[in-house]
Amino acid sequence: MAAVTRFTLGLLAGAIVTYLLGTAVNSQFVMNAHGVPVSWGDRLNMTLFDISNMLAYLAIIAVSFLIAFLIARVIKRFLPNMADIAYPIAGAAAMGTALGLMYMIFQTVPISGARSTAGFLAQMIAGGIGGWIFAKVASR
Repeated sequence: MAAVTRFTLGLLAGAIVTYLLGTAVNSQFVMNAHGVPVSWGDRLNMTLFDISNMLAYLAIIAVSFLIAFLIARVIKRFLPNMADIAYPIAGAAAMGTALGLMYMIFQTVPISGARSTAGFLAQMIAGGIGGWIFAKVASR
């Protein structure tokens, strides 16, 4: 039972960290896309607004991570040398896959800050950090 609890807590921690990072990065990419100077106060206000209003993105991240981390757990058993990087890679891959699937479904990426290559990669990096957080929490 302890393993299931650690897995669940790790999944939640990784998803929340990825959501916070991904949403904050998204906000900055959106504001920078217009080429208009934006004050630090407005940047903070928009970032906090996005964090409080993009909760569907958190659900998408959590489901994506659940699938990716279960797959990584299986792969890790067959490739023990990948144990240290399996979850960060899975987190990054989960984000890339989720954004790709959103594009396939909606014919655009609803996370507008991820429409550029840099924005897409930033979301994947957030996923990699979330995967690292998952590994730290789940392995305790």
